[in-house]
Amino acid sequence: MLTSLVLSMTLAAPVPAPAPPVPAGPAPRILELKADADGKIMVIVTRTEKLLPPGAAANPNVGVPAIARAKQVELSEVKDLTVTTADGKKLDTEEAIKKLVKGGTVVVSADGKPVSPTFLKMFKDDVLVLASPELMGGVLPGKPLPGGVRPPIQIQPAAPGIQIQPAVIQIQVAPALPAPVPAAPGK
Repeated sequence: MLTSLVLSMTLAAPVPAPAPPVPAGPAPRILELKADADGKIMVIVTRTEKLLPPGAAANPNVGVPAIARAKQVELSEVKDLTVTTADGKKLDTEEAIKKLVKGGTVVVSADGKPVSPTFLKMFKDDVLVLASPELMGGVLPGKPLPGGVRPPIQIQPAAPGIQIQPAVIQIQVAPALPAPVPAAPGK
């Protein structure tokens, strides 16, 4: 009797709901974009440039070092830009620029790939989502972030033929001194 009661309760128990999907990829950034005085919408991209010493011409036989630098460009000049809305509708870049002329909030992919739908659930369906490998980076060096915070300084490699020696810092630790014992009250 007890066995049949336990079996019937087990079979009638509700099935637990599946767990929500785990978001794929890093969390996106949220930016507010607006056209400047010239009517252009500017964004910051990361582009790789070859470093040549001043006055030197490119020699195909010598490897030229490259460095990633942050640059400010028009939204229409971003390479491999994909623009969608939060509900997944694809837009042309020109159509997105028309929507952003008066200003608007956009979601920017942190890794250059499409943003996970899990992250986009909190936005209205018409919010624009931008994805491009160039939009993965930070800000222009020396330009303050919102709130007046300065970005980290970008360290440039030394020119060919110049060696930079690491600095050596020595710290000497002295032995601890015994703490004085406080006098007993009333003495």
